[in-house]
Formats: sequence, structure tokens, C-alpha cells
Amino acid sequence: MKIDTFSEISNLIDKKQIEKAQFELSKMHKEHQNNPEYLYLRSKIFYLSRLYYLAIDTLLVALEFEKNDKIYSLLGEIYKFLGNDDLSRQIFDKNLRIAAINEIKDSMMGLYRKKN
Repeated sequence: MKIDTFSEISNLIDKKQIEKAQFELSKMHKEHQNNPEYLYLRSKIFYLSRLYYLAIDTLLVALEFEKNDKIYSLLGEIYKFLGNDDLSRQIFDKNLRIAAINEIKDSMMGLYRKKN
């Protein structure tokens, strides 16, 4: 699978080689557009590129496919950076995060939601 590729792209992001990481991800879009790891890495690039709301939208979509701590952590970090400390705190709190995320999704009418 592409796990090694995802690790390589993550390393590129960590080294601030954003353009190269973005190029590598763009080659994977068609095959992995619903893959939570792919979406997470796209979100990291958006965040580092100061496209905060695009990063949030992408992370919320990723949560439709997999709920994991690193997705929540990046969401919490972005909301904290944007000055929404209360929402950030709720997202970091494992007991409150699901309700907080659902409230965000409910307020965003056009957000993609996976059909159950």
C-alpha cells in the first residue's frame, strides 16, 4: 500500500518541503481522496500554507472516514491558533470532542458527510 509514501510525504512536510509534498500528494488524489491519512496530510499542508479554514474542512471530512487522535489534535491546534480557545479545549478533551465536532459539522451545511 501507500503507507511508505504517506510516511515520506509526512517527512517532507516536517522538513518544510511543502511544494514537493504537495506535488506528491496531488499524484495520489484520485486513488486516495477518501483516505484519512491522505486528507490529514493535505490538511497539514493547508495549515502550514495559512489556509486554515480549508485545513479545517479537510480534517472534518477525514473524520467521516476515521476518528483518530492526530486528526483531532491538528483540529484543536488550528482552532487554538485562530483564537477559539474554548473550541480547541473541547476538541482536545476526549469526552467532549465528538459533540464539539458534530456541532461544527451541523453548522456547516455544505460539508461532506459519509452516508451510513
